Formats: sequence, C-alpha cells, structure tokens
Amino acid sequence: MRQAKYRKILWVLLLTELILLHGLVLLRLYVLRWDYPFLWRPGLIAGIWLGVSSLLGLWQIFSYQNFRREAVRAMVPLEESWIRSACSQAAAEVECEKIPPLYRSSAVTTPLVLGFADPVMLIPDREYSFAELRMVFLHECTHVKQRDLWYKLLFTAGQCLFWFQPAVWLLKNAAYRDVEIACDQRVTEGKGESERGAYAQFLIDSLRRGRDRSQAYSAYFYNSSSIMKARLQVVTREREPGWSAGAAAFLLLTGEAVLCALLSGGQIRRDVQENAYRQEASVNLYLGYEAPEGFTETAVAAMADLEPAGADSYSDWAQQKSDAYPDTAYEDMTDTAEGPWQLRITSKARYLDSRDFAWRYLMYFEDQEQGSTYDPETGMGYNGLEVTDETLLAGDAEEYVCRVLFREIADGGEQETSGVLPEGTVIRVKGTDYRYYDWALHVKALSDHVYELVGVADTGAALEALKTAHPEEDYSFVVLADLKSEESEPAELPPVPMEELTARGDEMDGALSGPQEKSYVSSDEIQAYAYGGSLTVPVKVTCSTDQGKHWYTTVVSGDDTAVRRLFLSFPDGQQGFLFATGWRTMWQEGSLLYHTEDGGASWTRVEPETWYGTDGAHSLMTGGAFVTDQVGFVTIRSSQWPELYRTVDGGRNWSLVELPIPDTEEASWYTMAYPPEQRDGKLYLYLGMEEYSELGGTKLRFESEDLGESWSYTGMVYRR
Repeated sequence: MRQAKYRKILWVLLLTELILLHGLVLLRLYVLRWDYPFLWRPGLIAGIWLGVSSLLGLWQIFSYQNFRREAVRAMVPLEESWIRSACSQAAAEVECEKIPPLYRSSAVTTPLVLGFADPVMLIPDREYSFAELRMVFLHECTHVKQRDLWYKLLFTAGQCLFWFQPAVWLLKNAAYRDVEIACDQRVTEGKGESERGAYAQFLIDSLRRGRDRSQAYSAYFYNSSSIMKARLQVVTREREPGWSAGAAAFLLLTGEAVLCALLSGGQIRRDVQENAYRQEASVNLYLGYEAPEGFTETAVAAMADLEPAGADSYSDWAQQKSDAYPDTAYEDMTDTAEGPWQLRITSKARYLDSRDFAWRYLMYFEDQEQGSTYDPETGMGYNGLEVTDETLLAGDAEEYVCRVLFREIADGGEQETSGVLPEGTVIRVKGTDYRYYDWALHVKALSDHVYELVGVADTGAALEALKTAHPEEDYSFVVLADLKSEESEPAELPPVPMEELTARGDEMDGALSGPQEKSYVSSDEIQAYAYGGSLTVPVKVTCSTDQGKHWYTTVVSGDDTAVRRLFLSFPDGQQGFLFATGWRTMWQEGSLLYHTEDGGASWTRVEPETWYGTDGAHSLMTGGAFVTDQVGFVTIRSSQWPELYRTVDGGRNWSLVELPIPDTEEASWYTMAYPPEQRDGKLYLYLGMEEYSELGGTKLRFESEDLGESWSYTGMVYRR
C-alpha cells in the first residue's frame, strides 16, 4: 500500500469498525444489558462519556471560531493578477473545478485552506515567487478537490466521541499524515526530477519557517515536523514512510473485537440457557393443581379466623421474622416446594415476599405459560408487578393475611378472568394505562422455609370481615385504595396560538408548556379553555358546544394582568364560573370570580359580600370549583388547618367549612384541602400534606351526601 490514498480508505474503514464495535457490542454488553458487575452504574458511565465528549467538542468549536475570527479580521483580497493566474493554472492542472477565493492574511504564517462548505485560500503577508506559489496552489487545490477538510473533521469528531479509546487517537494521527502524503503524491505524480526537487526544496524551506500546527478545520501547507519529514521522503522517493500508528490501531481494534466476540458468546450462551429453561418450563406448572380459594365467602371467613396482627409495618415484621434464621439456615436447607402455590424462601431478602404469590395467582387466569416460567429462586421468567403497598392484616409467621396493592401495565384488551378473578381498575398515569389490584393473600407456613398460598380475597371484603370478628381492633392503619385517572390535557385543543394558551402575568412558578391544569372543562355539553391574564394577553375563555367543530372566544377581563392561576368549572352547559388568582405578594394573593349564564358567550364579575380569606386577600389558592349553579368551593394553601370555603348563593357569600378530622397526631399532618369531587351523587373531599400531589400518596377522605353541608370521615386512602 505505497499509495497513501488507499491507506486513507483503510483508516475510514477502521474508524467505522470502531464505531460499530462500541455502538452495537460494547454499549449493549456494558450499558444496556448490564451483565458485567465489574463496571460502575451504566448511568454514571454514560454521563462521564457524554460529558467529556461534549467538552472536547466544545473546545474544538471554540478553537475553530477563535482562529477563523482572527484570520478573517486580518485578511484582504489579493489584487495581483499574476497570483490569481498562478492559482487558476494550478487548479486546472489538478482538475479542481471550484477555485477557492484568494486572500492575504497577516494572522497566518503558512498557506492554508479554511472553511468547509465554501472554503477560502489564505497566504501569509510575505513575498513568494511564481514557482513557490504554483507549488502551494497545486497542493491546496488538491486538498479542495479531495474534500480533505471533511475527511479530517470526521476523525476529529471520532476522537471527541471515543476519547477513551487509544485506537482512535492512533487512527487520527495516521489519517492526518496520510492526508498530506496523498496530496503530495497527487501533485508530484508524473513530474520530472527537477520539479520534484524544487517541490522538495520548498518543503524544506517551509519546515524551517513554519510554526502553525495542523487542525481539523483547515488544510495547511506546513504541518508538524514529523509529517513534513514524511512528505519529504515521499517527494524525493527515498522511501515510503511507515504507518506504525495505523498498524497499532488495527491490532488494537482486532484484539478488542475478539474480546467482544468472546463476551457476546458468553451472553448468547446465557440467553440460550434461559430460553432452554423457558422451553422446559413451558410444561404447564399449573396442570393438576387447582387455584386456592379465591374471592369467595369461604376465603374471607378463613382470613377472619386469624388473630389481628396490630399496626406493625409489614416490612418490619418480615425483617424480624427473617432475622430469626441465620444465613447458614438458607444455605443448608433441604425443604422443597411443590406446585405453583408453594414457594421456598432462599434468602433473607426474599423472606415472606407476597409479590411472588400475587404474580403466580394472576398468571393462573391471564397466562399460565408465562406464569409457569417464573422461578422465584433465580428470578427468571418474571415480568414484574409494581407493588404499591403491603400491609399485614392478621396472623403471624406461621399463618398470616397480607394486603397487597399492585399494578401491571394494561395491554388494552379485554381481561380474561374466567369469572373468578375480579377485573382490575384501569388508571392512566403519565400517559400509560395501568391495571390496579387490591388483594388480601392468605399464606400458611409448611416448614421453616416453605410457604403456601391458601386463599385470596378482595382487601375491602377481608378487612370488613376482620373488623366484624375483632371489633375491638383499630384498623385505621390500613390505607385503602382510592384510584382515579390523572387529569390530562384533552386531545382536542382550541384554535388558539400556543403562546396565548401559555401566557400568564405571574410566572414565579415557572413558564407554562400547555394549558393550566383545571383551567379547562371537557364534557358532553361544553368544551372550554380559560387562559391569559398578562400584559399582552387578556383573560379569555374559548368554548365549543358541538365537540370542537365550532369555537367562540370571549374576553373576560383586560384589566387582570398579573394572573397566577385560572380555575374554570361548568356545572352544566350554560352556567360557568372562573376564578382568577394573582397579584402575589410573598405567599399572599388576591382572587376574582366571574360568572356566565350563556355557555361562556358573556361573563360578569361577581362581587362577594363576604369573602374567603380576609377581605379578598388570602394565601395561595389551590383550587376553586362549583358543583351546581349556586354551590361552590374554594381551597386555600395552609400549613395549620384545612381552609375549605363554601358558598350556596353563587359566590356572593362564603363560609369556612369545619371538617370532622380525627383527633390523632397523624391526622394533624394533613392540612392541605383540594376541591371536592362529585361522583355518584356524592361529594368526596381529600386532605393531603402538600399542594402538588392531589392524585398521589395517602390522603384523609371525607364524604358528603348534602352538597357539602355536612361531612363524614371515611378513613385514610391511597390515591393514584
């Protein structure tokens, strides 16, 4: 391979191999699959990798911009016709169709080509002979024709991306050298000894006076001393320079490829073994075994026979039980589990893990083949259930009842339950549909390390049976599930520019990326959006009464220019209410109320006679909504006690609602009220501990059957 132009192709092929090696093999083995524990966490590895690559890339960009700015500032067009003629002759000789513009610049010390899309040629501010310039132009026009600047940029980008790989540094050095050598070979090809000698002499002169170092963003006539010597050897035909750097890179990449092949082979063997295990387990593990008593009165009655377990947390209780057995007890165990409903505990970490039983029971009705592949001792075959809560309801380590609240991703199809398994509750969370289950599992010990599932029931039914059997026991520690799909932005937005939908006068809480939560209503009768409240966008409401076919917009107020939140509610298709809050000072703000009687076509301001808060000033409002054309509620942010205000005359008078909060220390932590929700003829009110988690975590729940005139406490619930 005496011709450097062929070696240039080889270096590109090796760089491509390096990219594929890391992108398809190493990334999969070390970062995505995470099968090799001698490396740190994949997120940390990726962060360091991309962080250093970004710094190197930014440094290259800064260097280019800095050099380009200095060179352009000092350059002037060349006026000498004989210089332009020498350039034209050189371009024609090397068949370069696009002759770069010529400039003289005092900021450079050697001739060079600068720029990628539209390159220019710069020569230093010194005197050259016609013969010298001809050689310079032959060399630089060859660079332009071969697009060598892009070639060098490719290796610089590879160096920034794979900075940790020694082979890429070797490849870059070899490529940079062969770019110049290939250019010299093309220039001197077919030339006589005298011309080659003159070209060599000019290289020697450039070597003596050159100082600049070759960069990715330019093609210099002068390079580093080592490259200039290699070029001189080629021009004088003394010998072809060695390519030790490229050879070293080739050997390094070859060795790395062999290593990756061995690692991949190991991974493939593990995949084959796991697949073989799954095929072996495809023999239905459930055949010959009936499901435990589930969701029947018999299952519930068996649970109620156990003694209450108290309010100890399930995790603490399980830890106490597992600590009773030393590690050697698990290593030397001889117990065996038979069938799908028995599980053997193999470590402290897996002691009394009710998730395993829930998965096996669920798969019995949904997918027996998949359930059969699950081996709790190795974890193979387990697709996973996300457990939200585990609570010990009754019993002890010999026999116990555990409440398990868990979820799985809903596939969107109809659930196959065989008439036994109750349908889970499908809830949308951050754009994903989950199916939630709330079960009570009855588990009995067969030996020190083998447990069996003997019954399953709905948690609510099991809890009621335990309360009846043990009326003296306080079961308030059991947090029931109260599931509701998150409120999300309707798919059909009004024909309003996004900059108007996201405009508001008070942006202390951050800029909006879409319609504000609770600032829109979507029902069968009306779709409506409230927005604005800034110096540029007045408070507006855009409505549609025909499911988005036609829209109309009304300006509610042009004077409210410091709005923080908008709360919109339509009890029916005609009566609507809009709260506008803002004009914030520290944690205090004011609010206004507007009312429509014609489906949002016109709005009037409601002047209250008695306010919530103090004469219209209050802490930050967390919600405002009307459930009828007369009855509405406002909730105010508070850390002392729940501030819930109610009106029965369309917002003209407000009164503070007193709630029957349990007299316990735990209940005193719940001071944040959210506007009541209306379902099935009842109002449901929730108290939380912070403003921004209305549909997450535990809450105190209250119910009202008289539109909020009176409330009853119904317990602590888990919301999603």
